[in-house]
Amino acid sequence: MSPTVPDPELDAVTSAFLSAGARFVVIGGFAVIAHRYVRATEDVDLLIPADDDNDRRCGAALVALNAVWTLDGRALDPPALTGRAHSRLLTSRGLVDLLREGEAPLDYATVAAGAERADLGDGTFLIAGLRSLVSFKRLADRPRDRLDLEELRALHGGLPMESLPGLDA
Repeated sequence: MSPTVPDPELDAVTSAFLSAGARFVVIGGFAVIAHRYVRATEDVDLLIPADDDNDRRCGAALVALNAVWTLDGRALDPPALTGRAHSRLLTSRGLVDLLREGEAPLDYATVAAGAERADLGDGTFLIAGLRSLVSFKRLADRPRDRLDLEELRALHGGLPMESLPGLDA
């Protein structure tokens, strides 16, 4: 019997990460919603910098959220986050995906510099700006991502495009 997966709670997840002093930018479905296309999402996606100290802070936030690995249900051992490109965990507040920064323009500094600020009651955090969000969606290129881009285009008109390494010549 698989565990029940709670709906993702952006406020609780960002609160835990802020309390731990972690640096992150909200990307994925919640960023799409922040840019006015309201749709369901199954997880909280966070972009994090390549930084061992920040990895420890993210680990502390995830422990506070009772995180377990989605693959085998083992409790998170925070050092296991260090250097991982992608970590998917089930928490008491929903699924959390941590994605380590990539190359520019999807590096942490560039995404953070173009991000919007939000506060759900526990402090200010960053949500990917439209330019970065479009880049993430183009790179992922799943059916959901293509639909998000269509809906965002309908809402915002022409979308900002960055040249992406490995995708654009």
